[in-house]
Amino acid sequence: MKTDYAEMAEKILMEMCVIPAPSGREEKRAEYILDTLTDWGIDAYIDGAKNVIAEYKGATDAEISVFAAHTDVVFPDMEPFEIKREGSRFMCPGCGDDTVAAAILMAALKKLHDEKAAAKNTVLFVLNSCEEGLGNLRGTRAVMEKYGSKVKEFVTFDGQYNAVVNKSVGSHRYKVTVKTTGGHSFNDFGNTNAAAVLAEIITGIYDLKVPDRGCRTTYNVGLIEGGTSVNTIIQEASMLCEYRSDDYDDLMYMESAFATIFDKIRSKYSGDAEVIVELVGERPCMKAVDEEKLDKLTSLIADIQKKHSGMEIAINSGSTDCNIPHSMGIPAVCAGCYIGGGAHTREEWLDVESIPTGFDIAEEIIRRMCYE
Repeated sequence: MKTDYAEMAEKILMEMCVIPAPSGREEKRAEYILDTLTDWGIDAYIDGAKNVIAEYKGATDAEISVFAAHTDVVFPDMEPFEIKREGSRFMCPGCGDDTVAAAILMAALKKLHDEKAAAKNTVLFVLNSCEEGLGNLRGTRAVMEKYGSKVKEFVTFDGQYNAVVNKSVGSHRYKVTVKTTGGHSFNDFGNTNAAAVLAEIITGIYDLKVPDRGCRTTYNVGLIEGGTSVNTIIQEASMLCEYRSDDYDDLMYMESAFATIFDKIRSKYSGDAEVIVELVGERPCMKAVDEEKLDKLTSLIADIQKKHSGMEIAINSGSTDCNIPHSMGIPAVCAGCYIGGGAHTREEWLDVESIPTGFDIAEEIIRRMCYE
C-alpha cells in the first residue's frame, strides 16, 4: 500500500503536540523524534544542545545544506497540553509554532529515505532546540558551530506558507533588577521604592525615539515582577525588556540608548538603589550575506510556496533560526508550511487540511535544492 506521507505528518503532529517542550527542556520531544527516526531505519543522534540530527552524505562533502524545524514551544508547561478538534481546525498551544513544521520535516525525510534518494551534496536534517524566547537560538548556534564552515545554505521551516522570512531581526534582551532597603509603608515612608525606580527606567525606554531610516526598530517591556504586600515599600523589583531591529547599526544605536538610560538612573539613585542589568538574550542581525545568492534562494522558496498554495507570498523580516547563519554571511530563508492562527497564545490553531500542501512545499524545496 502506498504511504501517505502527509497523513504521517498529521499523525506525528498529534503525538508530538502533547509532549512538553519549553525552550531548554525539549528532551522528551527529542527522544520521541529519535525513537521515531530509528524505527524508520534512519541514523540520527541527539547532540549536547538537544538537537536531533540526521546527516546524509552527498556526492560531495565539501558543502552542506541544512533543513531545520524547531522542537520547542513558547509555553513553560511541563504537563501535556489538551488537544481540541473542531472539523478541520486543530487546536493546541504550539501546534503551528513549530510542531507541525517538525512533523512535516520528519515525514519528508522519511519519504526521501524510503526512496533512497541520492543528494548532490551533504544534507543535514535538524530538529533543533531553543528557538523561542530566552532559548536564544542555542540549538542552531550549536549546529552552526559544528558545521558552519561547510554550510552553503540554510532553510528553517517555521510559520505559515503565505510568507517567507529572508531578513533577520536582531535583538538584545535584558533582565533589569532594582534593589533598595524598602521598609514599612507608614513607618518608613520616604524610603526609595524599587518599583518607582524601575518605573523611571521604563518611562525612559518608552520616551525613546527609534531610528527612522527605512528599517524597523522596536522595543518592549514584557514582564514586571516584585513586591511583598500592599503595605511594604518594595525592596526588589525586576523586569524583562528588549529592543529589536533588522538593521545592525540601528541595533547598536538602541544598545547605546538603553545603556544611557540605565546609567542615568544608577547615577540618580546612587547610594539609595542598586540597578543590576543582565543581558539574558542576544540574537544577531544579518551580516555580509551574498545578496544574489539570498535572492535566488528566496525566489525559489517563494515560487514553490505560491505554486502549491495559490497564494501571494509576502517577503518579511523576522527573528528565526536564520539569524545565526545570516550573522555568519550564509544565505538562509525561513519557509512556511501550514495555515493557522493564534501563534504564541493558548488558543493557537491550524487547519489540518493545510498539512498536505505544507508537506508538498517542504518536499519540493528540499528536492529542488539538493536532489535534482
